[in-house]
Amino acid sequence: MKYLANYGSDTIGVFLGNGDGTFQNQVTYVTGSRPDTIITDDFNSDNILDLVALTGVINDVEVRLGNGNGVFQTAKIFSTSSVSSFVTSGDFNSDNKKDLAITDSSGGSVIIFLGKGDGTFQKQGTSVVGSNPTFVIATDFNKDSKIDLAVTNADNNTVSVLLGNDNGNFQTQVTYSTGSRPTSVISSDFNNDGNIDLAVVNRDSDSVSILLGNGNGTFQNQKIPSTETTPLNIQVGDLNNDGNIDLAVVNSASNSISVLLGYGDGTFQTQKIYKTGNTPYALVLDYFNSDANLDLVEVNRGSNSSNIFLNTCS
Repeated sequence: MKYLANYGSDTIGVFLGNGDGTFQNQVTYVTGSRPDTIITDDFNSDNILDLVALTGVINDVEVRLGNGNGVFQTAKIFSTSSVSSFVTSGDFNSDNKKDLAITDSSGGSVIIFLGKGDGTFQKQGTSVVGSNPTFVIATDFNKDSKIDLAVTNADNNTVSVLLGNDNGNFQTQVTYSTGSRPTSVISSDFNNDGNIDLAVVNRDSDSVSILLGNGNGTFQNQKIPSTETTPLNIQVGDLNNDGNIDLAVVNSASNSISVLLGYGDGTFQTQKIYKTGNTPYALVLDYFNSDANLDLVEVNRGSNSSNIFLNTCS
């Protein structure tokens, strides 16, 4: 199953996969004005994936519980009372219920909503980050079994790392320099040392910042491989089955995807370019045709289309 925020038509599209690299026609769900970000997780502890969507104009959060058959229930809606730009999920207070972290791009903060385990949430508090936070991820950076956050700050050219206290609150941010106008971030182990690293997409400098983790929640200075023009989003995985993590970056202005194969030491080969539709802005890596190779789907805002790239790696 794949899902898509239809920004112009105020709907969410859900695409069920056929297992051969093709998908059924989308089933749409009406949302509030300008849905932007969608994530999936189990928000009511029934082992069925649910949807959470942010609406970009009215700054609501819409929670749709899944029925387990690809169909979703009527949305439960609550307001963030902020200019929300991105959302991620994790268990921030170790109660085995999924919580939400939402970036407030106008307030320079991350807002934490603790889950009640039934698909509803209560506001816990806010953590200060940089100016115009655009993206947030949640994972454990210092191996203490507590979920931490990394946030891109577009106006400061930094990424903030906030270590978790395990009670729904986070320590004061530590910031690291990135390229110009960072828009998204993802984590993985790029140098095979068992520590979590960061890859930050820099929209205005056409690059990715690689920050290798030290295993204690701190990171080394950035290494900066190049992309094509106006990169917006990134996904990572082993695309050539060599045991090393690779990068796939969508480049909005050049209508392309950059694939950078990893050497396993935190460095990457020169990008390989794949052309897309008009103004691509998002991509997903997954196994779409039931083989052992990671495939790619990218979405084109300018042409209202998506393209599927099946991986032929042997």
